[in-house]
Amino acid sequence: MVNFCHRLPKKGLSFVDIEFQKHYIGHLMQIKQLLTSLHPKISEMPFMKELTSGKFQREEILRSEVVELYRALDTRQKIQDIYKKKLAEGLKEGLITKDDLSLMQEVIDDEGETHDHIDHLDMRFKLFVGTDIKRGKFPKKNDELQKINDEWVNICKEANLWEIMACHCAIEGWYPDISKMFENEYKKRGFKDDELEIFIAHQGADVEHSDAQYAILEKNYSKLDPSRIEKMVKRTFGTSKGYEKMKLEFAKSGKPLNQFFN
Repeated sequence: MVNFCHRLPKKGLSFVDIEFQKHYIGHLMQIKQLLTSLHPKISEMPFMKELTSGKFQREEILRSEVVELYRALDTRQKIQDIYKKKLAEGLKEGLITKDDLSLMQEVIDDEGETHDHIDHLDMRFKLFVGTDIKRGKFPKKNDELQKINDEWVNICKEANLWEIMACHCAIEGWYPDISKMFENEYKKRGFKDDELEIFIAHQGADVEHSDAQYAILEKNYSKLDPSRIEKMVKRTFGTSKGYEKMKLEFAKSGKPLNQFFN
């Protein structure tokens, strides 16, 4: 996995250097504060709330994870393609540098991978070890879930470069703590480390990815429209809450796991 940790400008002796560093930190704090202020609390997330209260065992958890499979299988490649297209257009328009483009292409391609380059979807299917749900199995069409998927794809299509970057940055800044929570809660229900790789990988990867995007947003702060960013990020977390509602519904359904798949 690539290390995307961003370095602050080195301390200099000149007044210009000092003022640049103050300017950098000020804008970084502004964008970080805006995006982190929009992070949902666990109490706002229906499935997480019940999970952390001690409810649900392995069977219910696996049913809930069908929602995440449905989302990933339907939207992941579409959204990566949209994001890469907007980045390429941003380079042509002079909004970002070649270095920014190269970094962000690595961030997108690196999404969810381990040091051994195990794919994001392979990690998701590891949660289903011990069942007959394996890569190549697809969940049945679900109209409510499809509406949420379509909304997430539409957000990415409608967003400009800075807005799509802020949406991804907000999610990836929020998710490491959520991943740690899932890891801890699922372990209490008997899941092993190798089954939980999707959560363990995200705890480090998403910090690096959000830092890389924060750095680019900070450099371009004067070009951002904070009100538009806030609107799009709120819509993005609206989809997160929608997925959570569906996870709770699937968990409580009582259906055999195979009934969710074609």
